[in-house]
Amino acid sequence: MADETPAARPKGRISRLLRRMLSARGRRLEITKSGWLFIALTLAVGFAAINSGANLLHAVFGAQMALIIGSGMLSERAVFRASAKRVLAEAVHADTPTPLQVEVSNASAAGELLSVSVEDDDGDQPGECGPVFAVRLAPKQTLTLHTTVTMPARGRHRLPRAVIATRFPFGLFVKRRDVAEPPEITVYPKLYPVRVETGTRHRPGQGESSGRIARVGEFFGMREYREGDDPRRIDWRTVARGQRPAVRDYEALGDDERLLDLSMGVTGDAQFEAEVSRVASMAVAYLQEPGVAVGLRYGGELMLEPASGAHARHTLLEALALIGERPA
Repeated sequence: MADETPAARPKGRISRLLRRMLSARGRRLEITKSGWLFIALTLAVGFAAINSGANLLHAVFGAQMALIIGSGMLSERAVFRASAKRVLAEAVHADTPTPLQVEVSNASAAGELLSVSVEDDDGDQPGECGPVFAVRLAPKQTLTLHTTVTMPARGRHRLPRAVIATRFPFGLFVKRRDVAEPPEITVYPKLYPVRVETGTRHRPGQGESSGRIARVGEFFGMREYREGDDPRRIDWRTVARGQRPAVRDYEALGDDERLLDLSMGVTGDAQFEAEVSRVASMAVAYLQEPGVAVGLRYGGELMLEPASGAHARHTLLEALALIGERPA
């Protein structure tokens, strides 16, 4: 490759210096199509004013330059007085739009902010958050705006990097400022509706449904009848013997145990990801049924003991989010 010519080196230094100035303190400046057109018109008026010496053209040129400078100062004020924070409203599943709250604040007590948006950075990053827009922020005011986030794959990922942007006041420039590094989250497998059938493989004495008094199940004992008891549970033989009415209590059976199998695979492989999604969907569907315990077997080895309830759902989805060999 040929060496840079002396004329090219100063150009490169000027370009880098200009880019560094425009991106200082995490800010970036983009000129819109309207901005380029206005700048070209301003330069044309400036050249015409120099060549003709007309005072009117000088006045128009000065007004145009003042408008450009004022636009830059107002947009700078907006992005540096605004702050933003993204908050997840619920668990995130792969390839599924999930509600996201965006808190946009005006940190200044001196004046209001107009036309501020929070949007994704243009960098190469997984996931996509919908942009939100605040027309007006009063001093020290915080607005909670609602949008969605979509993450393409399960696993541990960071939310898309956000920027505070404004095109205020004339739409000639887009000024952006980086927001703090987004948090890392666990993205669960994609879920879809499945139909499951519960069986009768109960585990007596185990699970959330066991040990409770129920209308059916194992005989638990007799007790004196109390007002409000189901008459169908009265033991009429005690009544026939002239004793005080008594009712039968039953102990609920254990959970219906389900053990789901998942073959070993590589994260990112389409077939393996589809299988993980299927197992996750079945697990969630089973756990929505009362008295069902779900476990997980991975590669033929027991990974999670059968359990029921909300905690079991969270544990299963957490395990399925991170399961699988990493690609080489």
